[in-house]
Amino acid sequence: MARGATTWLITIIALAVSGLMLSLLMVWLNIGRVDMGYSLKRLQTEYENKQTLGDKLRLERDNIISPYSLSGKASEFGLGPAKPGQIRRMGK
Repeated sequence: MARGATTWLITIIALAVSGLMLSLLMVWLNIGRVDMGYSLKRLQTEYENKQTLGDKLRLERDNIISPYSLSGKASEFGLGPAKPGQIRRMGK
């Protein structure tokens, strides 16, 4: 084979290998991007579920500590308004 033909053959093989490597790199990066998208969607759903649970718990807390609910619980346990001398305030 002539020297010029060998150089062209080596160049073509090197370009083909480089193209293959770049193609594999692009596929690998795309798979990583898709995996990251799925992870992001899962985390977003988990965040929304926790936000919803937090909202429900805040609503339940507000219902429990509402004056109407507390007065009902107090009467259920036989409690009433404090009499003079029953409340002590602590200094800061």
